[in-house]
Amino acid sequence: MSFEILRNLPFSRWASLGLLVLLAGAWFLPSSKLYHQLLIALLWLPALLALLRSDFRKLLRQPELLLFLALALWTLLVLLIKGGAEPVSEAKIPFYVGLSLLGIVLAALDRRYPLESQLRFVALLGGILAALSVLYFYLSGPHAPDQRLIAIGLWDTAIMAAHAVGALAVLGVFLLRGAEIRPWLWPLLLTAAAGYLLFLGFSQTRGVWLAMIAVLFAVRPTRGSVLLVLSLVLSVILLWICVPELFLQRGLSYRPVLFMGGLHLLEQNLWLGLGFNPYEIAVPALGDFYKHPHNLYLDLAIRLGLPGLLLFAALWACVAWRGWQSREQPIGRALLALWLFSSVALLTDGIGLWFKPNADWLITWLPIALSLVLAVRRKEAGL
Repeated sequence: MSFEILRNLPFSRWASLGLLVLLAGAWFLPSSKLYHQLLIALLWLPALLALLRSDFRKLLRQPELLLFLALALWTLLVLLIKGGAEPVSEAKIPFYVGLSLLGIVLAALDRRYPLESQLRFVALLGGILAALSVLYFYLSGPHAPDQRLIAIGLWDTAIMAAHAVGALAVLGVFLLRGAEIRPWLWPLLLTAAAGYLLFLGFSQTRGVWLAMIAVLFAVRPTRGSVLLVLSLVLSVILLWICVPELFLQRGLSYRPVLFMGGLHLLEQNLWLGLGFNPYEIAVPALGDFYKHPHNLYLDLAIRLGLPGLLLFAALWACVAWRGWQSREQPIGRALLALWLFSSVALLTDGIGLWFKPNADWLITWLPIALSLVLAVRRKEAGL
């Protein structure tokens, strides 16, 4: 089957711009509204138009997309039965996600700018902007000792910013490994590497530290990855020496209490969950309530019941299998690394799955999109 006609249409180039906005636009754009409008125009619209073509639809007959559709349908059913705070707005999100997945597949069909090149560029840009974020944060004025580093632009929540920056760092490390690098690029690469190390070190997001260490040791450790781990550990030690109260005050940040409270909510709503209705978990030691258990998998089960959790687990396992199947390719290794990073980070800091495009999309939906890209490539190759 030939897809040359599809490759030569402007859709893929158009979607490539949308992918750039999705992964890097948040650094530059002044508002989330403009960010979403650009995604509609540059990523979702070309994906919707490409769906009118039978050759594109044939590419999409993949397990990842079938499992995603099953999860999306279950989500809409739960929303219909259990309701939510803003049911109409919440019902749109699975469609946004689905069009984003298709848009990334479409962008990957751009032969002039292969997906690997697009991701390398975004990773390099992300590291440089992470360095600028660190400089801006610490030069913009005095900050309280417990004030956490955030990124410039729209990633203005500490944990989610660390997730997005960590995801870009992982992609950069594994896509650049073994690539031919021109001499003039080395200063930019070293700046980007320093930016990632400083940002992740000073973000104070310990779940991201753990996720990064797990990745760099688990996925074919090399001398460079070991040095990167040691650099990250050294950064954390220096932070401990300079500001020890950050670690002593926060402890485990009530994660065990939140986890047990989340399990109690799940037991009460085992099969259909709570839908998109707000819920609270009490933390008696604080005399306060949290709106989620800081664990994506548990939050998903609370909202969508055990069937929803099992559907997501099947989709997530499919992503891991696809990455392993393609581990000899740079993007396959990068997907495996990103999947592992995301899996660990979402255990302690995941706030939920179905949100409008935000920083956490880089550790939830981006791995699924890359898995779908690999599946499409295998179909094109006749494998």
